[in-house]
Amino acid sequence: MEPFRHITVLLISEQEKASFLDAGVVFTTVTHTWRGESVGFDIGEGDPRWERVVSLMASIKGRAGMPKKYRVQNVLMTAPTWDEHMQQFRQQLKERLTAFLKSQSGPEWLDSYSGQSVDELLSLEGTCRCDSLVLAFEEAIGRKSQRNGAKSLTVEERVVLAVEALEREVNNGGYDQFFINSSREFAPTIVDALQRTGCKKTATITQKAIKALGAEDDLTTEAIDAAMARDNGQRTAKFHQCDDSYYKSGEPIAERLFTFIKANKTDIRL
Repeated sequence: MEPFRHITVLLISEQEKASFLDAGVVFTTVTHTWRGESVGFDIGEGDPRWERVVSLMASIKGRAGMPKKYRVQNVLMTAPTWDEHMQQFRQQLKERLTAFLKSQSGPEWLDSYSGQSVDELLSLEGTCRCDSLVLAFEEAIGRKSQRNGAKSLTVEERVVLAVEALEREVNNGGYDQFFINSSREFAPTIVDALQRTGCKKTATITQKAIKALGAEDDLTTEAIDAAMARDNGQRTAKFHQCDDSYYKSGEPIAERLFTFIKANKTDIRL
């Protein structure tokens, strides 16, 4: 296979991010630390965007006390691809987590969805951890969407996907990541979905994040992409405030979502 590069840019600025996005780069990872934001992406050396990416990497300077030579990591990859490598890493991490959870007292972790019906999954309450059951419902609904199309989903099934997408993305990389990744498709409905599941604190915080995005009147993926591509330090600061509020709220999202699923089980058809 053609060699490709896994590029990581540490402490990326909004202007630098916009330049990469303008070059057609799609970030596969976005992470936040107390020092700033970092992004990662894959690109082949034969890709028509490659020369532009090389130029952008060369233009990057030291920032926030970090020299240029440390800010850009350019790793030559062969096989497996970076995505495959990360899948292997996540699988290993999941296996370790599963082994740890099994060694603890209390409900077990449901390893994965294996075709159970709604009633069969609900019957595992008390035997399996609530958050693992919610993940199983998300996986089952996701398979249904792939199999029959997104239009086949009920409103209640979309609520499950929206809330799980928010929880996963914000926990991994903040609201910035929620609006960058495919999870942004749920932006128009996420506040209502959170309110329907009783997550009122998170709904309020998420509404503030949407307001900070600056696209309240148009939450199409195109409008969100355009808003995120603009350099906006004030938006970033507000996102970080929302992230902090989210992490500190302690709202039991998984438990409330599971309660919602039980109350609406006739409208969830796997």
